[in-house]
Amino acid sequence: MKVADILSKAHALGVRLRLDGEIVKIAGSVKAVAAIKPDIAAHKPEIVLYLRSAANDPVDVCFPVSRDGGAFMPWCAPVSPGQAREWMAELVELIEEIANAENWLPAHLDNVLARAVNGPLSDLLPNLHHFRARVAEIDAECEARHLVNLRTWRAGKDFDNRRA
Repeated sequence: MKVADILSKAHALGVRLRLDGEIVKIAGSVKAVAAIKPDIAAHKPEIVLYLRSAANDPVDVCFPVSRDGGAFMPWCAPVSPGQAREWMAELVELIEEIANAENWLPAHLDNVLARAVNGPLSDLLPNLHHFRARVAEIDAECEARHLVNLRTWRAGKDFDNRRA
């Protein structure tokens, strides 16, 4: 059995593995841990080596592992680092635009930006969708206010000061 198979099995059982020195720490339900423990014990040196190398890898070892040893994330569309940076920059611009329009306090803006920027990559597209929709709502509200102002008239002393 390969390390990738063991880690995939662990993930399927809801078991998380982490390295504490030379000890492989196992977290999960009692039944799941009991089911995976013999496999881990039989391949402990390889698992320790994999977990040690994965500690320097940006991919979290809780992801299922494909046959070639890479992360298998079927719920995510492949995204290049450049595309992720572009989306993140757009997200920051959208949040700042909303903050300016709604007069957010600086602490609130910092909190929202920190959550958006430091959140998981899987939150990026839903956040973009939400904040794009919110900007569209704000733009529509501003346009509606502008149209109302154009249709109202402001009277001076002699009611000649009308705007159409």
